[in-house]
Amino acid sequence: MVHFLNWRSQARALADALESSEDLRSPHWRAAIQDTPRHEFVPHYYQNQGGAPTVWRRVNASDGPAWQDPIYTNATLVTHLDPTTMHAVEGGWIGTPSSSSTAPSLMVRMLETLDIADDHTVLELGTGTGYNAALIAHRLRNAKQLTTADIDPELTSTARDRLQACGHTPTVLTCDASEHQWPRTYDRVVATCGLPRINRSLRMAVAPGGRLIANVMPPLSVGLAVLTADGEGNLQGHFHPDGGTFMAARHDATTYARATPGAPDVHREGEADVPLEAFDDYRFKFLLAAHLPGAELQYGTEGDRVMRRLVLPDGSSAEAQYEGVQPLSYRERGKREVWAIAARCWDWFEQNDRPGWERFGLTITYQDHHFWFESPDHILTSF
Repeated sequence: MVHFLNWRSQARALADALESSEDLRSPHWRAAIQDTPRHEFVPHYYQNQGGAPTVWRRVNASDGPAWQDPIYTNATLVTHLDPTTMHAVEGGWIGTPSSSSTAPSLMVRMLETLDIADDHTVLELGTGTGYNAALIAHRLRNAKQLTTADIDPELTSTARDRLQACGHTPTVLTCDASEHQWPRTYDRVVATCGLPRINRSLRMAVAPGGRLIANVMPPLSVGLAVLTADGEGNLQGHFHPDGGTFMAARHDATTYARATPGAPDVHREGEADVPLEAFDDYRFKFLLAAHLPGAELQYGTEGDRVMRRLVLPDGSSAEAQYEGVQPLSYRERGKREVWAIAARCWDWFEQNDRPGWERFGLTITYQDHHFWFESPDHILTSF
């Protein structure tokens, strides 16, 4: 362990800041923040130095306050870069972030929403650094009531050691947590990785009357679904009024998902009737994510022209060109009419006064995910 005399005062200051922002409301979560040495869970991280592509500077304990002080702020700290994209450059590293210590405000909002009692059993998907597991373990009567899982054996090994050094001994598993066959025993389930859907094994992990919170429909969506289980294995609930996004769950410890356009054949083209501003609106992208599951939004510029491209997992894509903010044209590739769906979503979004996340909900059955607006009876799409 790395010991610093002033970390407790910094942890109290972090708790004060989270209370001021109204993310932190409960005394037990304040105690967890104050008593947990976050610096023990992030012995190093990467700071964004700007540039295109982004240059990352590695910061560690030898940097002293320059390393420790940001840890006790409401900051997301990038802790790993995808090794398949990572290489050294002048001033640091280039690479795609693949793991992080989530902003404390987001974690506290999710934990407050879960309403964990000290006798609950809890399942966490996405162990990561182990910091969030430490907060949950602090809340429970016994750390054995917590199971935390991650697909990456390096992450679970280091997290287990860090948790034990802080006096916590939850069950730490190395597995594909979204596919693992869980027993139906958990009162609360929290996912700290983005999930394209809540599959049967995860749906059945939530005990009747239990609650699950997860960022679903990545990578476009920042919506947090807050779902309650009934006695038949179905989940239902609204989205949290404040969003939150996580890196998409991986199904292989060494593979990172990347979307690529499909065959070069252009099947459809026309006028780009979705404004450029639409792709900067998180609420619209959330709606789009439900209608185009797994879609990735890509950006590009060339002179005065701006490009926005939607790419689906099957390779279908739609690319639109803008001059400044003026729409020009689009063209599509692949099987799906991606642009037509985007245009219909934008029209609906405008006609309904650009609604926030909290007006939407999900009902998940053994067959489908039903995405609805204001009432489970008003289904907009299913996937």
